[in-house]
Amino acid sequence: MCIPSMNSNHLRLIDACYPPSAVLASAAGDHRPNAQELSRLTYYASNRPGKLTKLGVVLEKRVRADARKAATGHIKAKA
Repeated sequence: MCIPSMNSNHLRLIDACYPPSAVLASAAGDHRPNAQELSRLTYYASNRPGKLTKLGVVLEKRVRADARKAATGHIKAKA
């Protein structure tokens, strides 16, 4: 499995759409994905079908990490 670099476009798009839980904890209660950024991510994925696997891997890693943090009582992850 290839480890994506921190400058990867798909990582930036995912981070813009789904900010880290630490940022969400300080947000004003609105925990939905940014609609404009979600649209950009969807456009990127639909025009680059070869990147779907990478997008899926990154999203799955984030979901597992966030779920693990929330299950262990991590305060910022409960957002």
